[in-house]
Amino acid sequence: MMALTGADIHGVILAGGQSSRMGTDKALLPVGEKVLLRIIAEQMLSAGIGGKIIISAGDGQREEVYQQALSGVQAPLEFVRDTYRDCGPLAGLHTALSVIPGQAYGFVMACDMPVLSEPLLARMISSAEAAAFEGEGRSAVIRTTANQPFHALYNTSVVAQLQQLLEQRDLRVMSFLKGLTALQLEPTPQEALAFINLNTPELYALYMAGQRR
Repeated sequence: MMALTGADIHGVILAGGQSSRMGTDKALLPVGEKVLLRIIAEQMLSAGIGGKIIISAGDGQREEVYQQALSGVQAPLEFVRDTYRDCGPLAGLHTALSVIPGQAYGFVMACDMPVLSEPLLARMISSAEAAAFEGEGRSAVIRTTANQPFHALYNTSVVAQLQQLLEQRDLRVMSFLKGLTALQLEPTPQEALAFINLNTPELYALYMAGQRR
């Protein structure tokens, strides 16, 4: 099996949204003594991601406060701003993957996803390795059947498709996914916890109530 080294996997945190449904910056929501942005970055480190951790910060207005939130995190951090402004998550994904060198993978999470499933990520990496070993090349994306675009591995080869869609102003994430060569995994019930997202006050309150039990 063709092994992917730690340097082949970079972490990507999409934190450039407007958080309009939440009413406050989701990346800075406190969970215990830390904010979500830091929790996700530290989980990426714990999961063995050996490349950079790239924070897609939209127009960059919140970059300084994000840097403060990640102060002391023991990983090479890179903050990027959208090349295509006001184009949603595809723009953040495009910019983040564009700064990853070579034919590598970005493991992508949204800033409102508090749970990284290490077993699921490990299975994704193993699937990518197996496909390369069998001569299929590196798949454009390794994701789950849960119809979720994030908590997924994206190969840097998708940058050209992203640029084309952004120039056409076709900003639908799921349409982008349908155009990619994908490996899909069925998540276990435990792994499916990775798809919790805290994008409304109600979901955040529900999650925090569960944390206090």
